[in-house]
Amino acid sequence: MTAEAAVSVPGKAILLGEHAAVYGHPALVTAVDLRLSVTARAGGAPGVSVTGTSPFRTGPLSPAEIDDLRRSTGSPGDRLAYLAAGVALVRSGAAADAAIELTISSEIPPGSGLGSSAALAVGVIAAVLAALRIPSDAATIARAAKEVETRQHGRPSGVDVEAVLRGGTMWCQRTAGGELACVPVLPAPGNLARLELYHAGTPVESTGEMVAAVASRLAAEHGPVRAAMEAIHAATREAREVIAAAPEGEARARLIPLLARAEAALEALGVVPAHVAAAIRGIEAAGGAAKVSGAGGRAGGAGLVLVLPPETGVPVPASWTRLACTLGAPGLREDVAA
Repeated sequence: MTAEAAVSVPGKAILLGEHAAVYGHPALVTAVDLRLSVTARAGGAPGVSVTGTSPFRTGPLSPAEIDDLRRSTGSPGDRLAYLAAGVALVRSGAAADAAIELTISSEIPPGSGLGSSAALAVGVIAAVLAALRIPSDAATIARAAKEVETRQHGRPSGVDVEAVLRGGTMWCQRTAGGELACVPVLPAPGNLARLELYHAGTPVESTGEMVAAVASRLAAEHGPVRAAMEAIHAATREAREVIAAAPEGEARARLIPLLARAEAALEALGVVPAHVAAAIRGIEAAGGAAKVSGAGGRAGGAGLVLVLPPETGVPVPASWTRLACTLGAPGLREDVAA
């Protein structure tokens, strides 16, 4: 009988801390209830086959092709699902001619800052291990998914993987030993409910390219870039306290300047396109706040934008798409296979 397992994984939104988190600063992150679903079946032709609505490549790859992909050093590009399956197979000790059939569907738009690649990595790894009846825990899945994310993005913070895996809202920061430590943050009633997410166009650059661009800027302009990261750090730390403990009305008033400070620092890092920054000035002028959430961009769109709307309405560009979702969603969960 063919073994089968189905899982689903949420997207994520970084409330504050993006880019700075790569360099040891904290991030405040929340899971978003747009989900990616993966069904894995152990059986069929040797290798990995992918079907479904994934924006990545579909079809079969042979065991030799999977092995070459896993051993190569470049980005897997549109073959991320195959890489994740290959990493799961190696970590499970499966035979070289193991056969996995994956069916993938996703509500998470790619290139949006919503953690689509982390969700894909976590979902595929968890489903493959479950289909092979290999015992695993969150730490095991996280280690494998971070290996995949490193290949995809070059120098990921690891925050995306932890967020989509564990769900809820979390405070994440690297310890002195270099390990990423994440602890749950329980928002006070209503403090996340007013935050809205918009897709402000797909960036031309990948997340990896934006991370590399910040690294280059840090090497060339160490002082100003470090100052921007320290500003993000301070805003993130205060926002954690506000979200967890402030009454709803007070929280809104305190979050507006914190989001504005974080956005100004991101603009100083060069990760906000000029037209997106101009739109955010309009939101601020109307009494609200907004900031890029995620890697951002330089040309084209900026991906995800977090908006705390003014009480008189949100003057967002018509080209921005509001995402109908709630924050603090459950993380990885087992589903019933179709």
